[in-house]
Amino acid sequence: MAFLYPFSQKTAERLRAMPGPGGTHRWLAQVASGLRHLLSADKCFAFLRRCCDDFVVHRPVPDTEIEAAVEFAYAGRPAAQVNFGRHPVDWPEPNPALIAKVLADVTPAFDVERDTGLAASDVLPRLFRPGELVCTGRNTERAMVRPLEETLADADWLQFIVVNPMRERSALNYRGKPSPRCQNNTGLRRHLVAEFDDPNLPKAQQARLITQLATFVPLVLVVDSGGKSLHGWFRVDRYNARDQVRFFCVACLLGADLTRWDICGWLRMPGGLRVIEGVPAVRQRVLYFKPEAAHV
Repeated sequence: MAFLYPFSQKTAERLRAMPGPGGTHRWLAQVASGLRHLLSADKCFAFLRRCCDDFVVHRPVPDTEIEAAVEFAYAGRPAAQVNFGRHPVDWPEPNPALIAKVLADVTPAFDVERDTGLAASDVLPRLFRPGELVCTGRNTERAMVRPLEETLADADWLQFIVVNPMRERSALNYRGKPSPRCQNNTGLRRHLVAEFDDPNLPKAQQARLITQLATFVPLVLVVDSGGKSLHGWFRVDRYNARDQVRFFCVACLLGADLTRWDICGWLRMPGGLRVIEGVPAVRQRVLYFKPEAAHV
């Protein structure tokens, strides 16, 4: 494939090693970022669609997951005909020595076995202002953008949320089509989420990494995804864009998922309900909440 397109060496290496379980989301974002200087967004989507169909064997990859990776990578490109103003960054790879030091030295600020008992309806009013538009979803396929007050009516039963407020009910996405959940419809960044989803990293160790990051930026919330990962919500709207990037670089060095930089990406609803076909529903527990840091 490197013969057909002038891929960088790093992108060519990623295309030679297709993702395994747990790595598809990150791989799509990395490859899309490597292709953004070579292909239009539509051609990149078609290329990734074929790669997933032909080579990803551990699970089906829906179009929406590929579209999210392409929008993540192409935000701000003139070819998209929309100025999203959020240029992609070449995030650093995890640093094993730094991760080992944090795991050895840091005492976690919260107990992963302790559930605060807080529901979505308890925390959302501290994360969003009255009347602000909030994007949520029962699944990843359908996004709903509603005022906070309407969102609270069923938030406890939803799976997903965009952690930043929205601008309108919908806007034009990178393909020029109306979409409720897209970068062009997301307001200023208020929160950054560090997610540690390495299956070899127990949640107790993830808690140490999140605690270390909290020495740089205020930690607002920690959510147990109901799966293998913890999500640490950090309040960043008091920092300029350069400092937000620096903070997220540190998170990536500690092993955080780089795709969580996506300002309109889906995250697990705090206190919501994780629903997977054939598996009992699981509450997405709130393990830590600091209202004074969250207050908007």
